Amino acid sequence: MTQASIKGPGDRAMTSAEPTVCVLCRKGHVVREKRDVAFRQWSHKGYIHCRVTIPMDICDHCNASYSADPGIDKILDDAFQREYDKR
Repeated sequence: MTQASIKGPGDRAMTSAEPTVCVLCRKGHVVREKRDVAFRQWSHKGYIHCRVTIPMDICDHCNASYSADPGIDKILDDAFQREYDKR
């Protein structure tokens, strides 16, 4: 049985202790933090106001904050549906 490993530059295995380079400025390193995000979305019932906590990557060089997590859309959709159902 073999284990798959994530390969980085130079085909060396990456570990979670290695810093991640910012995808926007390519100079800084990112730190993952959970952030509260408020948003509103229009529906036929009017604006639906939502609040969620999502993992965000924050760059220590350009201060950009973004989320590359593929599960973010589901978190936002679930929050909208939850608030929509309350109306």
